Amino acid sequence: MENLIVLSKVKKFIKDKADCNTSSGFFEPLNADIIKSCRDAVAHAQKLGRKTVMGKDFNLYVETPGVDDVLVVASKVKKMIKDEAGLSTSAQAIQQLTIRVQTICLQAIENAKADKRKTVMDRDFTAPTSMT
Repeated sequence: MENLIVLSKVKKFIKDKADCNTSSGFFEPLNADIIKSCRDAVAHAQKLGRKTVMGKDFNLYVETPGVDDVLVVASKVKKMIKDEAGLSTSAQAIQQLTIRVQTICLQAIENAKADKRKTVMDRDFTAPTSMT
């Protein structure tokens, strides 16, 4: 499975937000979630008859994401979408995926802290269902 997340940037995000470490096992479910999100967005764009996956095709759309540091590999996301569905990918899509990664990481940090740990692990992963 192709890695769509920038591991070093995700580790840095978690370290900067909570001074927590990240186990290598955390990245597999995170990456799988991003792949699933891309595939769901492709299906949504196709259902609407569009040839470009846009930010609004993602189920947890944030109107003005304000992303400073992208946490996904844009070229790999675009390649996956192009290879699997023949669609283009907008810059908004990359921002929405970054917001999703950030949301997952923040929840994982809370889960690790609740267990009194300073390391975010795979068991801390929770797929978001809403952007609260």
